[in-house]
Amino acid sequence: MTKSALILHAWHNGPDKHWSPWLKKELETKGYTVYLPEIPTMETDAPDLKSQMDFIEKTVPLADDFIVFGHSLGSLLAMRLAEKHKFRKLFLVSGWDFDDLTVEHQSFWKTKMNHNAIRKNVKDIYVTSSDNDPYMTAFTMEAMSKRFGATYIFVKGAGHFTESSGYAKIPQLLPYI
Repeated sequence: MTKSALILHAWHNGPDKHWSPWLKKELETKGYTVYLPEIPTMETDAPDLKSQMDFIEKTVPLADDFIVFGHSLGSLLAMRLAEKHKFRKLFLVSGWDFDDLTVEHQSFWKTKMNHNAIRKNVKDIYVTSSDNDPYMTAFTMEAMSKRFGATYIFVKGAGHFTESSGYAKIPQLLPYI
């Protein structure tokens, strides 16, 4: 079986930030082909879902054996991809699945998240959160994990899983890979 992974970075960040480089190395040592692209418009004040989806679908050979990781807004991109594509596993780190009310993220919410399609397309879903995330509460993320029938991974004191929170790696993900 081919082992492939896609890591989708957070808004106003890049593939060289936070835990993405560490995870890429970990997956490669396990024999995975890892895609960690610079996502278009993610560095702008108004990221555009359509251009991001088009880019990923044109540059990454998505297949049902993929493991997909999304961080923050990258989690929304991961979920939107999972509405259309089958994946083996989906890891959502500091993400959210409810209608966002910020102007900056409006292109991600032209339609409600299709939880049924995602559950149908992804065998295993994991939601990872912390008790001191400044953007998403652990309660909100645990509720999201229930909507997906996902495994909930709680990491105490991890903030938004960023380098500034002390998170250049998330070893708690490794047992689930």
